[in-house]
This record gives sequence, structure tokens and C-alpha cells, in this order.
Amino acid sequence: MPSSLAHQQPVVFLDIDDVLCVHRTLNTREVLAALAGDETADANQVWQQIFHVAAVENLRQLHTEFEPAYVISSSWTLELTKAQLCGTFKKTGLGFVADGLHEHWCTPRDDESYRLVEIDAWLDTHTLLKPVPFVVLDDVVSGLSLSYSHLEANTVLCEAGAGFLLVQLRQAQAILRSQLPKLR
Repeated sequence: MPSSLAHQQPVVFLDIDDVLCVHRTLNTREVLAALAGDETADANQVWQQIFHVAAVENLRQLHTEFEPAYVISSSWTLELTKAQLCGTFKKTGLGFVADGLHEHWCTPRDDESYRLVEIDAWLDTHTLLKPVPFVVLDDVVSGLSLSYSHLEANTVLCEAGAGFLLVQLRQAQAILRSQLPKLR
């Protein structure tokens, strides 16, 4: 590992759908309604059920071990502002993600982009001169472009509808540990 990575804060590129949000009927529309106080949305249900409990806990374990910065790489950034995402994270037990968002908190994204291009663009802009250890947490559908790419070794793909489970946590830990110096 290059010594330039030894003292860098790791970065987690975090997708939301099928990584944290596996609920088929709760989505960004319900989040926006709950944040706005819209009576058509049951805010308590949204905050309690929008994110998979095991996925949240596994991400918390990854956070506790590595204290990474987070970059959101998700279609949610097309519909929610940074403040709305932070509010959502804080209401759902993911305040550590809100507090740990990177200064450049999301990948460049539009309706036509795909994950590999978005993450490459972010890395090229923000880490070209100073590489950082990183892992990509995505799902097999939106992260398909990452498979068989130069970022595959840094990518953990979750099954659609399943979320960030223990097997994916172990993969993410191994990816980050391989880029960081041994502490023992």
C-alpha cells in the first residue's frame, strides 16, 4: 500500500436503495412528505421502516471501526437536498453518516449517468493528487457498471431487496483493511 494512504480518512461511497432502503413501498416520496409534515405520510412509520435495521447496524459497525467520510452515490441525491438527506439520516439512526459526510458529499449525477462514471468523476476531481482508501457500497442493479471494472476490487454489492448484510460488512471491512496500515 502506498504510504500516502496510511494516514488518510477512508471514504465510503454509499448507495441508498437496496443497500439501506429495501422497503418496496417506502421511498424518497414518503421521505419528502414526512420531512414536510405532510399528513398523508405516517412520519413515524417512515422513520422506523425506511431503512433496514440490520443494514443500519452493519453500517454502524463499519463506521465504528474505520470512521470514514461518506459520499452519497444514489438517485436520492436527485430528489433530496443535503439538508433533507441529513435530516433523514438523523431520524433513522444514521446520524453518524450525516455528521460524517465528506465536504464534497455526493457524486456528480444526472438522469443519464451510471455509477462507475459518477464515482470515477468524484475520485478524479477529489483524490487524483492525494489518493484515499475507499469502498463502494452499492447494489447489484445500480452498481452493475462496477462489476468487472477497475473499481470492482473496492466494491461491495448488495442483493436487491436484501441490503447491507453481515456478509457485505465483512467484505467492506476486508477492502478497507487491505488499504490501511496494520495497527498491531
